[in-house]
Amino acid sequence: MAYRYLGNKARIADWISNVIIEKLGNDATIGDPMCGTGTMSESFALRNMKVVASDELRFPVIHAKARLLHNRRYDFSAVASSYSDAIETLNTINPVKGFFWKEYSDEGTPKNGTKPRKYFTGANAARIDGIRAKIKKWRHEGLSDAASDLLLHDLILAVNNVANIAGTYGYYRASWNSSSLQPLNLKPSQPIRYAVRHSVLQGKVEEIAAKLKVDACYLDPPYTKRQYGGNYHILETIAQEDCPEPVGDGGLRDWYPQSSDYCSKRRVRGAFDKTIQLLNTDWVFVSYSEDGLIPQDEMMELMKVYGKVKRLNTPIERFRSNGGKAGPVHEHLYIIKK
Repeated sequence: MAYRYLGNKARIADWISNVIIEKLGNDATIGDPMCGTGTMSESFALRNMKVVASDELRFPVIHAKARLLHNRRYDFSAVASSYSDAIETLNTINPVKGFFWKEYSDEGTPKNGTKPRKYFTGANAARIDGIRAKIKKWRHEGLSDAASDLLLHDLILAVNNVANIAGTYGYYRASWNSSSLQPLNLKPSQPIRYAVRHSVLQGKVEEIAAKLKVDACYLDPPYTKRQYGGNYHILETIAQEDCPEPVGDGGLRDWYPQSSDYCSKRRVRGAFDKTIQLLNTDWVFVSYSEDGLIPQDEMMELMKVYGKVKRLNTPIERFRSNGGKAGPVHEHLYIIKK
């Protein structure tokens, strides 16, 4: 699956999971309340841990459901003969010159009068509109929310493959990249069979923390000033199944209500304090980059407030929105025994 996402831990998921398994064993229940694309949640689940995943944004929740709950054999009989038949129907849907075509394609005319936004070709944007409308119609016709969300997950992955962006959706590229000129195509997700039953929630980490009934918690907060609600506004709009009024040249949705204190240099320490204090667990694992808003020495002192702390680190290629090599950066894993 292709996830273009800031802070995605796919390259170091095995390292993090193995460290945590060494401390807890693989029969523990672990919370992942800032799950992002669900990479770490899936990694824990594949090691037979029971996972409670959550996120504030809806599109990460949809990803987590697809990676943790898809083995529940969703019923598509209300709208199609099978899951694969539903995907085939969506891939052959008639294009619609709707919201995405108007606001996010090179052929569109944005409502606020800005120049056309080249996030997608006109053909792909019209296909997104047609597919969105069909999934929404199917939901109203009786397709379960779980099955509908799985199709939205597949659509988001397909959109990622053809988006004309340089890493995030904060703005579009001036010239087309080669992948953005390819036709949008959905592929069915492959279910993973787990021995235990997982769960997925939605909400702010500061609100979810106190409700988690887990043995340990893995925290993977944002570490820069870049707000995920703004940088992934298009994916959130697909997940929300709405048509918000796009703002500015980039056409962002109103992400402020979902802004994170972890992206504020002034508020990030308070966010950590509130979350960790609310967690009713003996173990807390915090993933945080050396490029984070809190310098590593200060981070170590902050974590010591909550108990005994050990810090491990591993190199990872530094993220660059325009591609290319930028050298390694160290990802730190803080192990806190409260």
